[in-house]
Amino acid sequence: MQNKVEAAQQGSTQSSINAEELLAFFRCRRLPYLDRVGPIQAKLPPEDLLEQWRRDRQTLVSRVFEQFPGERIEAGNGAVLAAMSQGVQYIYGGGIQAELFIERVIERAAAVDVTALECETELSKAPRSSPGIPDPTDPIDRDTATADNTLPAEFEAIRVSSSLDLLIRDQPLPTKSQPSLRHFYLPAQIRIGKRPKPEYELLLALQAELLGTLQGTTPKRGILILKGGKWHPIHLGRRREQVRQLIREYLLTLDQPDPPQVFMARSRCHLCHWREHCRQLNATSQPLSLLPGVTGSRYPLLQEAGIESVEALANAHLETLQAIPKLGAAVALQLKRQAHATLTQQPVWIQQEPFPKTAVEIYFDIEADPRHNVAYLLGLLVVEQTQDADAFRYHSCLATTPEEEGQVWQQFLRLTAQHPEAPIYHFHGFEVQTCQRLGQQYNTDPRQLRQLLKRFVDLHEWVQRSVVLPIESYSLKNIARWLGFEWRIPDASGAQSIYWYSQWLETQDRDFLERSVIYNEDDCRATHRLKDWLAKGADSNP
Repeated sequence: MQNKVEAAQQGSTQSSINAEELLAFFRCRRLPYLDRVGPIQAKLPPEDLLEQWRRDRQTLVSRVFEQFPGERIEAGNGAVLAAMSQGVQYIYGGGIQAELFIERVIERAAAVDVTALECETELSKAPRSSPGIPDPTDPIDRDTATADNTLPAEFEAIRVSSSLDLLIRDQPLPTKSQPSLRHFYLPAQIRIGKRPKPEYELLLALQAELLGTLQGTTPKRGILILKGGKWHPIHLGRRREQVRQLIREYLLTLDQPDPPQVFMARSRCHLCHWREHCRQLNATSQPLSLLPGVTGSRYPLLQEAGIESVEALANAHLETLQAIPKLGAAVALQLKRQAHATLTQQPVWIQQEPFPKTAVEIYFDIEADPRHNVAYLLGLLVVEQTQDADAFRYHSCLATTPEEEGQVWQQFLRLTAQHPEAPIYHFHGFEVQTCQRLGQQYNTDPRQLRQLLKRFVDLHEWVQRSVVLPIESYSLKNIARWLGFEWRIPDASGAQSIYWYSQWLETQDRDFLERSVIYNEDDCRATHRLKDWLAKGADSNP
């Protein structure tokens, strides 16, 4: 590993980076480092859902091209300049590279605040366009200063490259810009997201900087074309300085001998091909970071208090933990309990609540596809309790097309009405939120919907207030597997189920639907296993 690191460091002296690795660094400080020097045998194969998203993006690009025809070009500055000089309205594809002069890093630059970037957006200062193309005759602000090669010694030239989605011709260029070009161009990104994201805006800002070196004028605005073909003008503003700061941070990271420490989060890491490798790295170097409840903001607080391990946290006096500034008494108690459960590998019971006694119970799980905006599978496991043995019947309310969602909802309502006294057990709040949406969308009687939702019992909330478990994440899969439950399809996941449904719609291969149904039924049965264990309480063993 050390030889690989040294080789990577020697290779990085050319100060050349591309937009893709810079965005990877924005998402995760460790990702591009591992892509360069990580052990290839630890790299997981790409998730099917990521491949599906890539194809969706290609489809959206094709639709935009059909609606706004233009010229497709090859990569390279020459092809970009040739299309620009001809005044092509829409330039698709290609790539651009240029030297950007970045202030040399003498001390560690302040890191780009990823949390802040995720919360704020320049769109708050710019009107969103209605569907369709913005008026290209609208006046826009632009920087007219051109770069000069005579720069202070504290700047260094960094060669940066980026592939392009689309360049859009705007108004004529000022006369002091490139004499061979007659028009000013804006960068545009075509993405399948529903709303603008900071990383999209940063990429536009980087492409604007690169464009400025070609056309002599740096645009202050870019265009995002998102799901459904909606155009959003983005005022780049502070993004330009943020992207330069990101470059400085990235170059500094490449010069380090060890991979950057990162705080793993399921929402960011669950589709990454290095997730298992990172988990092992963190388990060795910073095991406390994997403890549930130890968030990115709480971890440094514990470090400052001298608590670096799970054992130290478990053995710390509660009063000592509660005295840590900004931690809080309730959080301190929660973390101490979690550390004790993890250290002893035994559950810590907080309280035991009785479940309602009924002859019939229902276990409920939903599969939904955000790509098609449809809840395509509402699964119910009906459990009838008898003296001899429980009787299990699984019902799959399945939409074979997104248009059948309303019929599936009505089928679900009829099934639940057959057992009006049965509690409906589910895991987490998604089922409640989705049923609220379906009820409103398909004009369900409000009283009927309220009565239905009163029967819902969220086992995730039940776990949180009842017991602390020796696991790394309180997902249904982690809990049920700790209890000994296994899914019939080992690699099944919510993301995989979305992919299966998309493949069914594209290929009509019913095997994809059957996999989703099997996965959903196992989710329902895992929920039943969890409820059964909780009902037995402290006397039960996993």
